[in-house]
Formats: sequence, C-alpha cells, structure tokens
Amino acid sequence: MRSINEFFTKYLNRHELNHNYRELISKALADPDVQTFLAAHSDQLNEAGVEKSAAAIYEYVANKHAKTGKGALSAAGYEPFLRVNNGYVEVVYQPDDQLVAQQRADQQASRVTMVNLPKDLANISFNDYDQQFPGRLPAFEAAIDLTTQLIQRTQSADYVKGLYLCGPFGIGKTYLLGAIANNLAQHNIVSTLVHFPTFAVQMKQAINDHQVWQRLEELEKTPVLMIDDIGADSLSPWVRDEILGVILQYRMQERLTTCFTSNLTMTELETYLSQTNQGIDATKSARIMERIRFLATEYQMTGPNLRQGVTN
Repeated sequence: MRSINEFFTKYLNRHELNHNYRELISKALADPDVQTFLAAHSDQLNEAGVEKSAAAIYEYVANKHAKTGKGALSAAGYEPFLRVNNGYVEVVYQPDDQLVAQQRADQQASRVTMVNLPKDLANISFNDYDQQFPGRLPAFEAAIDLTTQLIQRTQSADYVKGLYLCGPFGIGKTYLLGAIANNLAQHNIVSTLVHFPTFAVQMKQAINDHQVWQRLEELEKTPVLMIDDIGADSLSPWVRDEILGVILQYRMQERLTTCFTSNLTMTELETYLSQTNQGIDATKSARIMERIRFLATEYQMTGPNLRQGVTN
C-alpha cells in the first residue's frame, strides 16, 4: 500500500500539476472507499498507470457523492465502481439496487399482456388472495397446481390443461387469473389475459382496418391464454365461429394452456353459445364446448361478492 501511495505522491508533486488539481486528487485519494480499494489491489497496480488512475479515482468520488442534480448518474439509477484494468484503476457504472429491481419488475410486466383489463391486476400475487372462503379454495389450489406444472415442465410440448373458473360476479375469478399470470412471469413464462366481450367488439371494428388476422394470431399463439368473462354478452355467429372457434381450435391442436372465467357453468355456456341473433345452433355450440372441455377443467366458485367491501 505504501508503494501505491508513493506513486500517487510523486505524481501529485510534479510541477506541471496546478494547485487546485492536486487538491482535488488528494481529497479523492483520501476517500475511505478509495483507500480500501487501493489496499486490496495494490499488487495489481503499477507506476505507469498512476496518471490514468488518478483521474478515474477523482471521477469515482465525484459521482459517488452526486446523489442529486441534473445529469447525476446516481439520480439515473447508476452507481460508480472501481476496478483494475492492465495495471491502472478505471471507473465503471452499474445499475444500483433500485434500478435493478425496477428493471426486473419491467421485465416481469412485459411477460404479461392484458387486453381490456384493469391495470391493478399486474401487481397481485397468490399471497394477496384471501383463502378464508371455502367456496374459493378448490379453484385456488388448482391455480397453484397449474402454475407449478407450467413452471416445472421440462418441455414446452408437455401439455398442461387449463382452468375454467365459473361463479357469480365479484367472486375473484379474474383476480385469480392475474395472480397466475404474475407468478408465471416471475419464471419467464409469457401469458395473455383478454376480456373477451370487449375483444369481440374490437374484432368487429378491426375488419375495416384489416387487422383481424393479426389480432387473432396474437391470442392463438401466446404460450398461456386466459379468456376472461366468456358468456357475458351475446355473440354473433361470426365471433363465435370465426374468432372464438378459430382461437380454440388452434390452441387445442397445438396443446397450449388456456384458461377461462365465466359467470356460467360449462353446461350453461353451451346453451348460451347455441343462441345467436340468427336462431339456435346446438351443433356449432357443441363443437366450441368440445374444445373448451379439452382445454380446461371446470371449477365452480362460491362466496360473497368481493367488490362490495370484502377483501380479496
């Protein structure tokens, strides 16, 4: 350590260095973190690299204390570190803990696509889901099991059957899907949640923009698809057969995990799907339900309306 200090002392005593510069470098060298670093790396430094090292040390100390202010790297989420490179000290910048956490959260959020659903679903987890109501417990346990299977499967081709969550308004069906999606995102699994009644309206509008096929493909091919509120509004034969039917057929063929929520049981949904503004069509309804039953296991949920003052 003494030899390193001697290197810097010789450098600072050179007549070409002005007083202010020497004073700034001297203060930087006296920084406790700098002293600790130099002591730990003294055997890696040499006299030839002192000039470069002095400038880097000053930069390190100046930015280490620049917690605020326009252009401060620390304010942007980066903090300086010293390292040895070819016998001299250089300063590098790495994201601080807060920025790393934010980047991780952003990456996780990017793995969950929500279409026409509340943004607050992006922040919930299984820990937020209240299990005090027995009528919701089987669905909750099934959601945990589904998530575990998806995370632990060894090949993407291994089929994991989804969930069909049904029950009255406000029971927590959509909330549970959000918890599944966020948990999967933590393990780099991409999912898409879509409010189907709103999506159906938008698909009709997409005809004029020639975007039907593009939007259809987005739902067909997402690794995990969650269709929320199916059966909430009347469907035209076109939406039922050319939108919902096509999506489900693709996902059944490709064995892609698909979940649903509905106020209707599967039996009730089959009746609902058979009724259109063009009359009753039980055959096409049965075809849709065959795909849904292949893709998901039904869980009926009971309990109070949690939107009316009861916690989730």
